[in-house]
Amino acid sequence: MPTYELVYFNARGRGEIARLLLAQAGVDYEDTRLTQDEFKAIKGDVTKAPLGQLPVLVVKGTATPFPPIPQSHAIERYLARAFDMYGKNIEEATRIDVVCECVGDIFTHIMKMFFEKDDAKKAELGKSFVEKDSKTILTAMCDALKKNSGGKGFFVGDKMTIADITVFNMAETIFGSMPPLAAMYPALKEFSDRMKAEPKIAAWLKKRPETAM
Repeated sequence: MPTYELVYFNARGRGEIARLLLAQAGVDYEDTRLTQDEFKAIKGDVTKAPLGQLPVLVVKGTATPFPPIPQSHAIERYLARAFDMYGKNIEEATRIDVVCECVGDIFTHIMKMFFEKDDAKKAELGKSFVEKDSKTILTAMCDALKKNSGGKGFFVGDKMTIADITVFNMAETIFGSMPPLAAMYPALKEFSDRMKAEPKIAAWLKKRPETAM
């Protein structure tokens, strides 16, 4: 049986979706959280950080040797396939991909705000995000949720997939930092609350280290 080690920083960032997938799958793993100095010490070692960046997933115990996996989305999709959380067929997998790519577009805007040093510009970006930049995608997400399950289930199919994990991770970020969005998209807020109450997800949220993001 494979064993897993997720190597990242002490932050949610690009490692949290993988952690949520592992939590929902009920799989024990080594949650290795490096300091910046510890990362610098391995950055040039391609056997530990193939692309000189984190996260990296180390998989052991497979039938054939498996090199460390870089790139957060590749890690997430590997785990989703391994844990049967990538849909029942190619159609569902494609719908899942669309949802995940939409979340990626949302995070492109979020990262601009996060790294903006000028407070006035940061506030302007936040206002634009709430009023304009996020509107099309978040509205489409609510519509997709309602069409699939009347707004009471999952985004694709009849069980939790990587799409749900990815949207939940996004919802935690945007509803926590921009509260008005919760009232603007109640279907998405209700979905986030249901996900938060899922036993394995709830257990992870309770024990995970407190970090800013």
